[in-house]
Amino acid sequence: MRKVEACPACGHTNVQSTATENAEVLARFYAFSKIKYGGLLDDWLDDIELVILRCLACGHHWYRDQPEATQLDAMYSAGKPLRGARVGLTRDPATAMIKEMVRMRSLIPRARPSLLDYGSGFGRWARAAVETGFTVCAFEPSEARGKEDNVLFSVVHDLAELHEQTFDVVNLEQVLEHVPEPEVILKNIQTYCHADTLVRITVPNILRSDEGEEIWREWPFDGRSAHFMAPFEHLHGFTPESLRQVVQRSGFVLLDTMRMARHWPLTTARWWLGRWIQRMDQTFLIVRPRRGSEK
Repeated sequence: MRKVEACPACGHTNVQSTATENAEVLARFYAFSKIKYGGLLDDWLDDIELVILRCLACGHHWYRDQPEATQLDAMYSAGKPLRGARVGLTRDPATAMIKEMVRMRSLIPRARPSLLDYGSGFGRWARAAVETGFTVCAFEPSEARGKEDNVLFSVVHDLAELHEQTFDVVNLEQVLEHVPEPEVILKNIQTYCHADTLVRITVPNILRSDEGEEIWREWPFDGRSAHFMAPFEHLHGFTPESLRQVVQRSGFVLLDTMRMARHWPLTTARWWLGRWIQRMDQTFLIVRPRRGSEK
């Protein structure tokens, strides 16, 4: 078990507890463990206390006590769909995914650019990238989830297999909220970047959760659907500011505003509106490695 007291996004130590365990919370936790994981998580609370901290500087939320990597691997392997969840989803990319990859492709002045889909899951984003002209390598730690029966793109389960290869684009679609140390992951991704690599990052925005202002009322489980901070699937609840902070601390800079506005005008507008209306801001960024002269 890891105990994370300082903010994993911005590093500040000015934090407060925003959700803690009590008898009702524990009952909901054990129900979630039983339904979703067959009781796998029950014994974890012998060492882990259910506490969510909030950074008063950037608004980031995270589990103070976090499971070990082996525990998280076992959890994802044991997971079952909750009642009412969609099962048997297609692995074909949605139209929106293809449009997004078209935008990314337009930023790369190469005939056949390369893309690393980091944390590729069942490969839908990888397929969208192939369809729009990328040569794709998908990294998926889970061999069960990443098993592919096609020749559209390569799949690796161990980053050592990449041999420090670099890519024109790295895609991080809803990955950072699941990992214990987002900054470590982002710094490691620098290994696979050349000077002009673009990194596309999305995470769920805790300021726009389905639970809204009642986010902690039925945490961690309402008996039906997964909570925004379901234990221990989402170890982090990002805000737009906390995402920017961890990205910049990891050695990346934001793509220039003009290029963003040309290809993502609505997102850019929401960024600007977010300065005054926080909930309008986005947890979506396109970034590149920081160069030597840049701060």
